[in-house]
Amino acid sequence: MILRCRGRPVPADYATGLGRPPERYTAGVTEDTTRRVVFLDIDGVLAPIRRLDRYGDLEPACIGVLNEIVSSARADVVVSSTWRHGRTVAELQAMLEAEGFTGRVVDKTPTGAPGDGRGEEIAAWLAEHAVGGYVIIDDHLDMGELRRELVLTHPGRGLQPADARRAIEILLRADGR
Repeated sequence: MILRCRGRPVPADYATGLGRPPERYTAGVTEDTTRRVVFLDIDGVLAPIRRLDRYGDLEPACIGVLNEIVSSARADVVVSSTWRHGRTVAELQAMLEAEGFTGRVVDKTPTGAPGDGRGEEIAAWLAEHAVGGYVIIDDHLDMGELRRELVLTHPGRGLQPADARRAIEILLRADGR
């Protein structure tokens, strides 16, 4: 049985059977079911991996596609990339803005237990925050039950215009638009 919160799959240990995460995960959380979120990986999404010995060059065209997604769907960004380690949300915002990002970074996913995949980390974030819709943009498939919300990028090309159409569809699907 797949447990769901607001129609989205959530790991069993985060669900109460009433469609809401346990109180210990939501204490102090403000409900905002109109918020849309893009869970963003960076390497292979905004920074295409063209050489295995060179990571980190953000591609302006990929950032332009991300700008289209967040503006069209009125979505905020939660960084799920390993780039979140050792950086604050403000530093991630400034880093992306310096490369042309026009949206808003509002958070980063928690670091899971050893062996947890990115999907578990995203599920943990979702268990603590109410959202009206979300999409995961990543170049890896390790999303578990959240895979339906994944826009998979080619790591050597990064985020492309065709990916934007699919991401916007996923984000707006929760509204029934």
